[in-house]
Amino acid sequence: MSKKPQHAKHAAEKTSSVKIPWPKKKNTIGADTDADIEAGGNDSLNKTAAETSEKNSNFLNKYSGSSDSVFDNMLLIRLVIASVIFAVSLIIKMPDFARVILLVIVSGAAGYDIFLNALNSIQKGRYFATPVVVSFVAIASFLIGFGAEGAALVLLYQIGILLIKFTIEKTRKSAQELLRYQDEETVKKYSELIRQDETGHMEIEDTMRYSSGSILKMAMVFAVIYAIALPLFTSYGFIVSIHRSLMIILIATPVSVVAAMPVTGIVGLCYSAQQGILFKDAASLEKTGRTNVAVIDKTGVLTEEIPHVISVNPDIIDRDTFMNFASHALYYSEQPVAKAVSAITTQDYRLELISDFKDIHGYGVDLKIGGARVTLATEEYFKSRGMQVPDSDSPENSQCFYMTVSDKFVGYLVISNDINSDAIDLSSELNAMDLNRIILVTEDGEEESQRFAYELSINEVVAGCGTESKLKLINELKQDRSNHVLYVYSNGFQAHSEADVDMRVGRKAKFADAQVKPEYLTNIPFAIQVSRRTKEVAISNALFAFIIKAVLIFLSIIGYCNIWFAIFIDMVAALATVLNAIRVTNESILKSFKK
Repeated sequence: MSKKPQHAKHAAEKTSSVKIPWPKKKNTIGADTDADIEAGGNDSLNKTAAETSEKNSNFLNKYSGSSDSVFDNMLLIRLVIASVIFAVSLIIKMPDFARVILLVIVSGAAGYDIFLNALNSIQKGRYFATPVVVSFVAIASFLIGFGAEGAALVLLYQIGILLIKFTIEKTRKSAQELLRYQDEETVKKYSELIRQDETGHMEIEDTMRYSSGSILKMAMVFAVIYAIALPLFTSYGFIVSIHRSLMIILIATPVSVVAAMPVTGIVGLCYSAQQGILFKDAASLEKTGRTNVAVIDKTGVLTEEIPHVISVNPDIIDRDTFMNFASHALYYSEQPVAKAVSAITTQDYRLELISDFKDIHGYGVDLKIGGARVTLATEEYFKSRGMQVPDSDSPENSQCFYMTVSDKFVGYLVISNDINSDAIDLSSELNAMDLNRIILVTEDGEEESQRFAYELSINEVVAGCGTESKLKLINELKQDRSNHVLYVYSNGFQAHSEADVDMRVGRKAKFADAQVKPEYLTNIPFAIQVSRRTKEVAISNALFAFIIKAVLIFLSIIGYCNIWFAIFIDMVAALATVLNAIRVTNESILKSFKK
């Protein structure tokens, strides 16, 4: 049977790429984008960048939701009415029962949905959900004679949640603005992605929620003990002790601790995407920051994905016959040389002539073609069999593959083995990240692999490594739970490896956790640093909220706080953490990863 060469297994895919004029490379966290353009001194480049920015601003406006959408008109009307009634109940003299009725109306008008959410949470077994706590504290406040504080709690909580949503929406839009110099496809993809609820979710949020839940439970136990003990050992009555205990329980709710977590993840995602590293969600970005082992595939990452044939040098046979043997010999191979030869093959394939095929990763192939033994391999392979190869004239940064037919040398071909222009920068910056191990995996032979690793200052290399061997290596690395593995590759398999993060260099990344546009290859270390920065900001926000809560609880215990003040300050803290999320793009307290 014969096949046309364009249907060959390794026919080169022809893809078109759009070059982004700016920023192609940007390795400094927090650099001012407009200043970068101005400093370039290139009017043409500045004009192109400005046009790209203006064009993508239109796309951002198109794909981003309006901030006004968070304001429900009916909710605003309810809050205005409730605020007016609340003011009337405090200012105008009236009987106590009338004031209580007005305060109940205020609570119902402002927060009936809070009470409904509380009932729904209780039905689902979430007894410590924030709506449940707020509803419990509000109702208890009415029962002990602090109706004004109970109504103020509901009103301020509802206003606070509304402002938090508005601030989150504004911060999302600020994050999207980071993409204004990216291409339309990226802008559209991320504008839609960050509208999804789970996109900004990080593991640290689960940790903080768990910690906050534990603290809330302990606070409830402490509040009960405090409510009972205070009247027994002091002159204060139970009303005072219960009032303070309610504040302790209210302050312990996790609202301000976790409010900024999702939007912090989104800012990190957009900041990384601005530099051409596109993560599928914040959880993948977060995992990247824990990387201590990087496995880097040579082909397509550190070198061109499909090498090209530099020269064909037949000896005994003519060029067409030599290429016919070479193309048939490499038809079933997965090695880069196979793709290089396939790209220039013009002969038809007669696959029925091929038998006893053996793919020798890193070295070449051995098989029979029409019953004749054919070997196409490197000098290193032939030397290992005690054979001396003929002299060849090959340029630097290339590989020679010699062919024997029935154990007779019939010529050789030379393929390119050029190091990617960004590979040296990438390897040097990864070395500066203080990773435990950086492992180069390549299909080349031992000598060629060592030479290549030496040029890139990579100390660890695994040679003769096919797809299965690479996946096996990653699996072995993951047997040690202390290893957090980042796998950077270009092609070879259509699945997810055992690595913590699969990062694919190319225009498509269906199964990967992140896609790296080829022109942004050197920004991979930047993405690791963004991940670490994102977690740093998330933790600092949580610590800030915890400190505020600790101060409020202390003030509540000694009697210098009330319910409305507690919820007001807690909501202000939540707003501050959301606004602080944009600080992911600021390197002011970051240690540079460059030595």
